[in-house]
Amino acid sequence: MSLLRVIALYVLGFILLSPVTAHKACCKNANLWKSIQYQLKLVETTEGRCDCDTKELHGHKMVGFLAKSLKDKKNVNSGSTVIFDKVVTNTGSGYDASTGQFVAPYEGLYYFTWTTLTYYSKYFSTQLMHNGNIIAANFPDGRGISSGHVSATQSVLLHLAAKDKVCIKTNGTGHHMYGNKWSTFSGFKI
Repeated sequence: MSLLRVIALYVLGFILLSPVTAHKACCKNANLWKSIQYQLKLVETTEGRCDCDTKELHGHKMVGFLAKSLKDKKNVNSGSTVIFDKVVTNTGSGYDASTGQFVAPYEGLYYFTWTTLTYYSKYFSTQLMHNGNIIAANFPDGRGISSGHVSATQSVLLHLAAKDKVCIKTNGTGHHMYGNKWSTFSGFKI
């Protein structure tokens, strides 16, 4: 008998034998017991592992990506799309590392976040764009320091239609972004 089953039986026994709740909560206890049995069966059949390769969860299509920049970006022109070239995760295949653009495979509510790191005495101003419109900005400014690095993170929540496009673009000139896995762009469908 697994440790989880022993703990579940102990908790359930305590609830069922409690004189205060025994009479008032018979139906609730029966439902609780069914729920515990179901959860135990899930844990035992998967040996505690998550099936993270699935593309659907309870009927909802899963979409999510994480990309990072391996290369430094220096003197990038204003309005350039920032390419996060190393894809770590791309469930739903929405992010394209060759263009730096996410295209929503399904309609829904999406959460995006991006972090950029810049050098001392430099800056890197970016904007999250949704179908060509500026949604939010991010500005790590290292111009006031004489050594080290400065990072900035920004997050947004957007309702997207299928095929809507989201990307990160530079704003202004003279940009310097530190790559080496420090600068990232990610998003997922809620």
